[in-house]
Amino acid sequence: MTAYYDFYKNPNPKNNKKGIRYHARIVTNGTVSTQNLIRNIHNRCTLTPGDIRAVLTSLSEVIVEELQEGRRVNIEGLGYLQMTVECPDIESPKEIRAESVRFKSVAFRPEVELKKKLRFTPFERISHKSHSNERTVNEIDKLLLLHFHDHETLDRIQFQRLCGFTSATANRRLKELRTAGKIKNIAHPRHPLYKAGETLVQAI
Repeated sequence: MTAYYDFYKNPNPKNNKKGIRYHARIVTNGTVSTQNLIRNIHNRCTLTPGDIRAVLTSLSEVIVEELQEGRRVNIEGLGYLQMTVECPDIESPKEIRAESVRFKSVAFRPEVELKKKLRFTPFERISHKSHSNERTVNEIDKLLLLHFHDHETLDRIQFQRLCGFTSATANRRLKELRTAGKIKNIAHPRHPLYKAGETLVQAI
């Protein structure tokens, strides 16, 4: 078993004189579904797939109940789960009511045994490019101008391929372009289709 990684550029704060720095990050190799987990567990024991699914479902329900009671949940061999909360900034605890305290997330702290098992994972740098090209605002504008010169509309996949972005980066940059008025969505918010916005029309 091998985990693949790639190098990503660190955020570069203003007035940083150290220059460009990079950090290593795991390249996600897909997502394991519950059905795949059930099949893999079934291959290691005598439980039926139905029994395993029932246990996983019950485990999920029990964990939620225990977290709602304010308890930490320890799953032996994995780690600890604990609910976190958030509320508006205040100057005094007397300023806020319980209704203003909201669920934020679930924190996970791995057990020492789990970290020991993962410590000897073999790593290998991925051979193909796994993250987005680096594009300046001007470069993206020029690519959009070229696209809209020959096409009336643009979707996310076209934009992703046009700029050499990952889907996550494409979505983020499309949002920035909408905010700047360079593109406008003419379709449903969940299935957007873009036309050139006011700030690009004059240049086309």
